[in-house]
Amino acid sequence: MKKNQKTAKSKVAGFGTTAVHGGEEGRFAFDPVSTPIYQTSTFTFGSAEEAGEVEKGEREGFIYTRIGNPTVRAFEDKMTLLEGGESCVSFSSGMAALSAVFLELLKPGDEVLSSSQIYGGSKLFFANILQKLGCRVRPVGPYDDLKKVIPSLVTKQTRLIFFETPSNPELSIIDISLIAGLAKKHRLVSVIDNTFATPYLQRPIESGIDCVVHSATKYIGGHGDAIGGVVVSSKEFISGLRPNMLQNLGACLSPFNAWLFLRGLKTLHVRMERHCKTAGAVAEFLAGHAKVKTVLFPGLRTHPGHLIAKKQMSGFGGMVSLRLENGRACRKFINGLRLCKTGVSLGDAGTLALHYASMFHPKLSDASCRKIGVDPNLIRISTGLEDAEDIVEDLRYSLSAL
Repeated sequence: MKKNQKTAKSKVAGFGTTAVHGGEEGRFAFDPVSTPIYQTSTFTFGSAEEAGEVEKGEREGFIYTRIGNPTVRAFEDKMTLLEGGESCVSFSSGMAALSAVFLELLKPGDEVLSSSQIYGGSKLFFANILQKLGCRVRPVGPYDDLKKVIPSLVTKQTRLIFFETPSNPELSIIDISLIAGLAKKHRLVSVIDNTFATPYLQRPIESGIDCVVHSATKYIGGHGDAIGGVVVSSKEFISGLRPNMLQNLGACLSPFNAWLFLRGLKTLHVRMERHCKTAGAVAEFLAGHAKVKTVLFPGLRTHPGHLIAKKQMSGFGGMVSLRLENGRACRKFINGLRLCKTGVSLGDAGTLALHYASMFHPKLSDASCRKIGVDPNLIRISTGLEDAEDIVEDLRYSLSAL
């Protein structure tokens, strides 16, 4: 790190400028255009006294990459700026980040209020980990009367409220300001998974949310080549989360992946504009197709959360979900795609389509899928950076064979 840094420049206002330069300028020797990858496990010191000062936080420096690393810290600082938070800590995956937040905040006997429409991995964490720890998760429908439902579910044991908006994979929309207000009124910690929207489309902390979690694997990375997660919150919360959950559990982000995420963030604003525009074109096409039963996209006026999304998002995102007549039609549709690939992730440069029921429950009937809470008629599409007309033509071709 530089000992004689240049005078700090004036605060930048634009998101794109912050995405390109924020958290990186003036902190590395020789002013590199690309932040260096500090591919090292350990950092050494000139004396025992210096080592002790770094360990106590009296001197700037790093000790061991599991705890902190210059490349990783640059990524965390950029995410802090983009989300409008006070501090950030990164993890080896989105689930590691989410798990760390819950394990830090909860103790046996505590309760969680959670939106019922969330990522399947989060549901599995609730069922397989939190339940074993004696924590209860109480679901809330995204389109319930939240002003009435949430207060009716709060008990002395309720500790936090968790939600996604837009949700995975139904793309339901929840009023962020409403949740923040209810959480503060009932003294709950509010946690949001902001993966689908990214800080470019919505900044929940500015609406009063306490903690923002991301799977950086998705839009933040943007190229399907790195796995990681981040938590952005107050300095107080992150200062406890880093030693308790990162240092002790060891789910640290690698310096190379941090560098990939820094690279991805530099084009986040440009990519999200393209994703949003393409998703809108795909949704409009699907909404007008006779073989498509339902289109779920917040940008459509028919979407139940359209007005809220319009209020709290600067764009409607790159995800589109649709329902066909039955599971058999969904499988045939997926198999008929040529340009669009089948895959579980999202936010990549290439378009990805997923029929959850056939991929994860291939032997179950439609009725059996519904019994375990899986919609057999639902397909999720992560629109990529290809030309929108080519994606639409691929979808048209596959639908024509149904």
